[in-house]
Amino acid sequence: MLLKRQSQKLKSIVGLSLSLAKAQFKLRNEGTWLGILWYLLNPILMFGLLFFIFSTRLGNNILNYPFYLLLGIIMFNFFQSATIESTKSIVSENNQLIKSINFPKESLIGGIVFKTLFSHLFEIILFIVLLLFFKISLMGVLYYFIILLFFLIFIFSSCLILSSLTVYFADLENIWQFGVRLIWFGTPIFYAIEGQTRLFYLNLLNPMYYFITIARDLIIYMKIPEMWMILVMIGYSLLFLLIGLFLFNYLKGKFAEMI
Repeated sequence: MLLKRQSQKLKSIVGLSLSLAKAQFKLRNEGTWLGILWYLLNPILMFGLLFFIFSTRLGNNILNYPFYLLLGIIMFNFFQSATIESTKSIVSENNQLIKSINFPKESLIGGIVFKTLFSHLFEIILFIVLLLFFKISLMGVLYYFIILLFFLIFIFSSCLILSSLTVYFADLENIWQFGVRLIWFGTPIFYAIEGQTRLFYLNLLNPMYYFITIARDLIIYMKIPEMWMILVMIGYSLLFLLIGLFLFNYLKGKFAEMI
């Protein structure tokens, strides 16, 4: 009976999250001429700038550097966009809704993740088109959707943690925008980590390092990642999920009072 109730609750949260994501996605594109092209503008411009600056320096010894760089940008962009928006979801954007209606508040976070996922899929399609254009095998892309499952769990969990804590620590919204930028520079997105021992050990504590590195190995270099990296990636996803669900459920009862 308990399992059935939890299953129904999960189904309700996922359904409401998808509805919110579709509504927000449609609202954002309504009345625009370029539509989904706006979602591709940020990674394309970022790629162009970083490639121009670093391709002959940091990227000189990296095989298939353009794809190495672009995939890193696309994946980090997903993480960054979702988590930054999550810090505003409870306090700023939906405070009146939370005060007036009783509904599963997790769906607000799920809506953000699904909406950002829609944008991410357009970026991945662009990446696939480039792979086809340069006649690089697409076999690794099939494995990416397995990685994406755990990546979604990790991002959703991170958003749960950030959104709930921001209710109690208002400055966290500004702190996280600075923090995510530090993670950007610390993660090997536009440079290689090989030969940098201190940075390597630091990245062992960085979940984004595992997701991006494993995706690059499978898609760009068509090789099986080391098993320990796969296990750590899965471990981080499940650990963050447990922390996120516990923290959000523990704190959400007082959201209406705090905001």
